[in-house]
Amino acid sequence: MAKKWTALLLLLQLLSHLETGQAIWFPWYFQRYGLEPHSSRHGGRNKITCPPGYEFRSSTTLVPEPKTDLCNDNPVLQQLARLYVVSPERIVLLLSQPSLTDSCAEISDVLDKIKSSMENCVLAPDNLYGRLADGLRYFRTEVCAGGDGSNWKRCTGLQNSHSCLRELRTDMIECEAPADWYERQNETKVCHIYNDVLDCYYTRAALLCGLDSAKQLRSFAADAMGRAMVHKCKVNKRLPRVDNAMPEASGSEAGSKAMFFNCFIFLCILINF
Repeated sequence: MAKKWTALLLLLQLLSHLETGQAIWFPWYFQRYGLEPHSSRHGGRNKITCPPGYEFRSSTTLVPEPKTDLCNDNPVLQQLARLYVVSPERIVLLLSQPSLTDSCAEISDVLDKIKSSMENCVLAPDNLYGRLADGLRYFRTEVCAGGDGSNWKRCTGLQNSHSCLRELRTDMIECEAPADWYERQNETKVCHIYNDVLDCYYTRAALLCGLDSAKQLRSFAADAMGRAMVHKCKVNKRLPRVDNAMPEASGSEAGSKAMFFNCFIFLCILINF
């Protein structure tokens, strides 16, 4: 009996001097796997099977290290300049281009070149050009690629009303806020201007293209501009009241009515003179 206790004490003393990584925990380990430390089984020539629960976890699948170097934003600026995207509103203005197909092709080329310039680096989260690029990516997804499904109806509506939106170009430019407004530090002021621009889009579009097109334009502008801004602004749910909104029409009919409306305004100005 005394010999058994002596052997047990010797075993406990041996275990107390072993490192945790050697994983020698139970007496049966000695009988089956010997006294070689478990940690030495990997990396050497020993091909002995590991005991149950101590299988080696492969380290061949390496997680790539995150990119931490900050990019020079000049290449991004140069690409955005090709589309005259110098503010969040200019992303929305791309809807008024003569051909959405041609615009989408150039947008894709611009974004691909921006991606190439950032292969080994990242832009700071608050980089203004990086935010504008995010808004441009949203335009490509929602307008050029047909949306992600949740906004399919809006995407279809914008495509159908494109003829009218082309005639709205001057009005959309007049809705733009003063230069660099979205760079201000005062979030309350920035968000107030942001909602003013959205309401202006809605009012002008309602008069020329109809209420449905105005709602779709305002909704898209809110999402696209929001992604291009550092501040996160809440969109006012209350829509401006628009009297004498244009009845809903589609395609070329909407564009013809918009042109007629512009000619009518021009004649009124001449009469007043």
